[in-house]
Amino acid sequence: MQYRADIGGLRALAVLPVVLYHLDERLVPGGYVGVDIFFVISGYLITKLLARDLDERQFSLLTFYDRRVRRIVPAYAAVALATSVAALILLPPGMLVAFGKSLQAASTFLANRYFLSATGYFGAAPDEQWLLHTWSLSVEEQFYLAWPLLLALLFHPRLARIRPYVIWALILASLVVSTRNAVFRPAPAFYNSAGRFWELLLGAALALGYLPRLRALWQGEAVALVGLGLIAFAYATFNHDTIFPGASALVPTLGALCLIWAGEERRITRVGRLLSLAPLVWIGLISYSLYLWHWPIIAIHRFLTFRGPDLMEGVGLFVAMLLVSTLSWRFVEAPFRRHGPARPASEWRSVGVGVAVLAGLAGIAWVMVATGGLPSRATAAYLEAERTVGTYWQGRAICLLGPGGTLPPEGQCRFGDPDPRAPVVALWGDSFGDHHGPALDRLGREEGFGVWQVTKAGCAPLAPDPALSPLARSEQQACNAFRAQSLERLVGDPRVRLVVIAGNWANDPPPDRARLAAALDALSAAGKPVLLVGSAGGFPTGGGRCVLRRRFAGSDERVCDETRAASDAAAAPLEAWLQSLAETGTGRALFRPRLLYCDATRCRPTADGVPLFLDGGHLDVAGALHALEAWRAVLVPALKAAGPPMR
Repeated sequence: MQYRADIGGLRALAVLPVVLYHLDERLVPGGYVGVDIFFVISGYLITKLLARDLDERQFSLLTFYDRRVRRIVPAYAAVALATSVAALILLPPGMLVAFGKSLQAASTFLANRYFLSATGYFGAAPDEQWLLHTWSLSVEEQFYLAWPLLLALLFHPRLARIRPYVIWALILASLVVSTRNAVFRPAPAFYNSAGRFWELLLGAALALGYLPRLRALWQGEAVALVGLGLIAFAYATFNHDTIFPGASALVPTLGALCLIWAGEERRITRVGRLLSLAPLVWIGLISYSLYLWHWPIIAIHRFLTFRGPDLMEGVGLFVAMLLVSTLSWRFVEAPFRRHGPARPASEWRSVGVGVAVLAGLAGIAWVMVATGGLPSRATAAYLEAERTVGTYWQGRAICLLGPGGTLPPEGQCRFGDPDPRAPVVALWGDSFGDHHGPALDRLGREEGFGVWQVTKAGCAPLAPDPALSPLARSEQQACNAFRAQSLERLVGDPRVRLVVIAGNWANDPPPDRARLAAALDALSAAGKPVLLVGSAGGFPTGGGRCVLRRRFAGSDERVCDETRAASDAAAAPLEAWLQSLAETGTGRALFRPRLLYCDATRCRPTADGVPLFLDGGHLDVAGALHALEAWRAVLVPALKAAGPPMR
């Protein structure tokens, strides 16, 4: 197939925004759509080769996979091996286990499924997921496991007439899956293969000639301008709030399709000349290596510094990526490329070696996981700290509901004093309410009251929104239903003597203040006293995770602290707002746990060397129990004032 320099430039137009987006998303807010452009390019080029071989009756599945192995495995193996060495040096045991699982998934082309399963509310931060970007590689290879066989079947003479209808039907079906998931199930929409295949098939449809020929030069010029405009629009206007992929992904993918389409028939448009400029073609040439290397470099930098790169660091990282990628292309990718036909024995050998290399990487990953992250690399003090942070509160496992969860029966989430005659304190909130559960459970057992936990991750305790659109994302609708059910139960249940309300008041965007006031008014009207709970504090460097990293490395843990002045300044507006709400109704009080984790000058995520925070804001069990006596001082008098005990 004749080389097209404009497609090389289009590769550059795809990979550079991805890299810049990961360096700092403000540079190219929609840079993530570059991956979708890659899918269209891949579908076009690979299908063009397959169709040529099928037309000439030279198609061989062995030859196809020989090409794929030589194209994909060498550079991936180099990146995976280098990243594994860095992980063995830098990652603590628990984090190394997670890395090993991701390496195993990436080396078997199941990374998209692994990262989907690891997307939970308390999942690892992106700077700990050094192979996160391999999800797209897995989607592509899953597609190419089936596509050559299906296309070979469709090239049977008896199926030639229905071939285009089958292709367009598959595109439509996959797009429908993607659009539905993007609205109702965002994480599966992003990672699942079924909702991404249409992007590769779009390129395939063009390669198979299922779009009309552009006969006049002006048609090619117009289509190319439209394509460039669509891609520029996506890069400039899309951001992390865009419902994506789904129908939104039509913008960059149709843009890529138009640019490839305009350059067919050996036509050189003005946009094609722009894309054929030598620097862009060079970036396109190294684009696969650049994509593979860029994310581990960025993620490891963030892992070590606990922040994104500043301007000079970003420039330095970008130059380093280009250098490493150029070397990778020259000495890893290029030597394994095959030019011209090969004997079957040679093809079998290269496929076998490729599979063996991937199996070897999966074996390294198995050792990391099976040994528990090679804990002999860590000190006893570190391992004790990791156990502390990893101690799981039973209420979180049962009663911190996920995106689709609805209000469970009270008995399932009843803690504290098990006596059914005991008065009940309801803990209503999101994950920042849930993290107080261990303290309330202990206090309830000691002071004779039950605790009913009513919590849902990412769902602040507010009155429901009556104006929520029925087209809102499924998690928004589930949250709204949870709020309505919770408030109705809290208001109507006579056993509930006191409601503790705790949420992520510092969320971005912040919770609707009017709907929190409405929830408080509803509880006050029902005669339910309320204890509002402020933040336990925030640690921009990652709190407990920062402590684990620094302790494993034997480095100064003070970098994990926050100054008291910065903590006070960040908390002041929120605490003033909560105080005003507490003062505007009867039976309301405010509990501020933040200062329990601070002294006069600093706020710390540890006490006597024990980590108190799971991450930058959530308490671990030790952190919750650290506030036990403060809870006793405020909660027990409030409960006694709420009325006589039920016993």
